[in-house]
Amino acid sequence: MVSGLSVRHKLFIKNNWGLIPLSFTIESMIKRMILMLLAVGVFFGSIFGWKAYQAGQMMSGMEMPPVSVSTTIATSETWSPVLDSVGTLRASQGVDITAREAGMITELRFASGEAVAAGDVLAQQYVEDEHARLAALEADVRLAELNLGRSEDLLNKSLNSQFDYDKSKTDRDRAVAQARSVRLTIDKKTIRAPFAGRLGIRQVDLGEYVEPGEPIVRLEALDTILVDFPVPQRSVGLVHAGQPLIIRVDAYPGREFSGQVMAISPQVRAQTRDVRLEGLVNNKTEELLPGMFAEVATRLPVQEEVVTLPQSAITYSPYGDSVFVIRESVDDNGETVLAVDTLYVQTGDMRGDQVAIVSGITAGDRIVTAGQIKLRNGSRVVIDNSVPVSNRAISVLDDG
Repeated sequence: MVSGLSVRHKLFIKNNWGLIPLSFTIESMIKRMILMLLAVGVFFGSIFGWKAYQAGQMMSGMEMPPVSVSTTIATSETWSPVLDSVGTLRASQGVDITAREAGMITELRFASGEAVAAGDVLAQQYVEDEHARLAALEADVRLAELNLGRSEDLLNKSLNSQFDYDKSKTDRDRAVAQARSVRLTIDKKTIRAPFAGRLGIRQVDLGEYVEPGEPIVRLEALDTILVDFPVPQRSVGLVHAGQPLIIRVDAYPGREFSGQVMAISPQVRAQTRDVRLEGLVNNKTEELLPGMFAEVATRLPVQEEVVTLPQSAITYSPYGDSVFVIRESVDDNGETVLAVDTLYVQTGDMRGDQVAIVSGITAGDRIVTAGQIKLRNGSRVVIDNSVPVSNRAISVLDDG
């Protein structure tokens, strides 16, 4: 028995040179395969590199045709800063026409949506009972007048006491007051327009019994309209009564309605830390209606010089706003060449189609307004301004 002896078994492959270990054969095959793959990779890499080089040489030798663009000149303008807000429109006067006495409607003298003048009769309630009671009370007044006259004659002749005269006078005054009370009731049942304006939709029918305070129709004075809007408390010192303003409403896109600030609330609202302002807007055409939502722009008294461009000239992106500026140069043939440079700009307020440029360009620079999508830095261009670009500012900012 042999101890401590290990026997190691090996596999061999027999060829013309004798026995070769199997492990040596596998290692040789792997090395040859790696060398082959490296050779193939170098071969195809050389081919692709050469093709890429040829394509680059061809591209560098080609000259891109100029891009047709529209342009404008950056201008310097005097702008009055505006305070933007949102508000709600309401009529300068508006009220629900209601019944002041209980009674049945016997006449309706208006149509829904009709314009009326102050004092026009709108409806009449049943008053036959009141007229009958008034006739009886007027008879009592005449009798009381006669009794008072007789009592005065008797008093002058010392045939009557002062008490009897005073009682007759009191009876006369009571009868007159009762008759006047009935006349007032009759007048209350004649329902009139308290001011000139336009009626809303009728809410009662002929023959309907109405109670005091029950609405009959809405009346709104629309020749002028009020706008209520807030401003932050930090801006209160910049506004005062009489400042011009404009409003814009969704119902009339592109339209602007001029007015002025009429009143400023003396109190800052604690919940929102703002101050309520009231503006008055001319509305002779009655296009603006109470309850409309409005954008309000109030012009501030200070003025500033700004460089302006049409909004279409600005290329907006998350990395910064930019414009394409036209640059002139002369090529080797002595010809003028137009190309563009990309400049990043800082934008400010917007007024209609215009936007203020805080920094990045100066007045007089020629800026591309259309065709930017085809451009890159250094692209050659040709100018075609046959189609004008909208560049309109809102009217409230015009000085004069």
